[in-house]
Amino acid sequence: MSHPPATPAKVPASAATYTPATLDPDLRAQINSLLLREGHATKIQEHFLHSLNAHSSNWPSTIQAHALALLRSDEISTFPALVRRVLEDVQRDTATAAATIASNNANENGGKDGANGSAAAAGVNGTSKTNGSAAAAAAAAAGADSTPNLAIPPSVLEAVLKVVRDSLEDVCEIGSDGSAGG
Repeated sequence: MSHPPATPAKVPASAATYTPATLDPDLRAQINSLLLREGHATKIQEHFLHSLNAHSSNWPSTIQAHALALLRSDEISTFPALVRRVLEDVQRDTATAAATIASNNANENGGKDGANGSAAAAGVNGTSKTNGSAAAAAAAAAGADSTPNLAIPPSVLEAVLKVVRDSLEDVCEIGSDGSAGG
């Protein structure tokens, strides 16, 4: 894994602006093949699993409890339906958490009620709500209907994305738009 692949994937510099719809399927297949062959896919998966298990939110146990609750309520009766529902719930809560964090950041960076030091920003006993920590923690503690939040913790996502970036740097060679292609 520490050595560069014999033939790295040549990626055009403009690929940074690609979306899944515009990414060349052959280039994607080449990158995926290199990630698998060089052992990076396993490294990414192991890091993700370790980060989830090590995080204080105990995310894997929360997911397991949610799945068991769905099965016990007779709301879900087959494994494929259970997996689909749990994935939908995780995606919904992750999107909600991301929107909450983005909203908090917008308020912190010049929003009318979120400016540092403003009287409106002061909370009970003089605590400040401007850094978003209290609001983010409250949002992360429970979903909209007081069910456990199934969002993947942002710190876990950041750590795994760093490993993914490092792996991509190991297997890809970024070139000028004219010299690289898929």
